[in-house]
Amino acid sequence: MALNDITVYQTEDGFVVEFGGEGEDRIAVTLRSTPELTPENAVLRAKTLLAAALEPTHGDGARGKDPDLLEEELEEGLEDSFPASDPVSVTVSSIPMRDPNAGR
Repeated sequence: MALNDITVYQTEDGFVVEFGGEGEDRIAVTLRSTPELTPENAVLRAKTLLAAALEPTHGDGARGKDPDLLEEELEEGLEDSFPASDPVSVTVSSIPMRDPNAGR
């Protein structure tokens, strides 16, 4: 759906941002009032919420992420854990742990 127009309505609880498409199709996002929410930044907030809602909630995990984003996350993890004896790893080990109760 191509967006043709954007309308912002103020309500007593906050704002409604309505995205208009071709024909009569419309998508509305309701934003609760906060001190920093204004008509000017309500559109950006609504677009951010729509983008987050459209992202898949599951998938192939780290394999589907952008390599630059993975590198950035690794750097953040390293900075957050410094100084430490073992650096943070962004990969998950697939080696199962041995059951300590096995063989008893």
